[in-house]
Amino acid sequence: MKVPSHPLDLFLPLLESEGPAVLTNAALLEVQDLAQLLELSRDPRIGRHLLARLSDTVALVDPGAEELLVKALRVAGHTPRTVKGVEP
Repeated sequence: MKVPSHPLDLFLPLLESEGPAVLTNAALLEVQDLAQLLELSRDPRIGRHLLARLSDTVALVDPGAEELLVKALRVAGHTPRTVKGVEP
């Protein structure tokens, strides 16, 4: 069994691309630090809506689960701020 080299590897694997990538219509969860992302990804109410991490402070949200994630964050006592991107 491979030992994880990063604290988040067991709960939220790093999304690795072969080069630069553009994510369109993607929902992201951004937090202040790695510890907070680890805490959220370990919570089954929240972690089920996260697909992968893009960095130590950013996770990719399951498409269509944005509102469910916001509700789960609020139930867990967090106060998420939501921002909509600009349409191209």
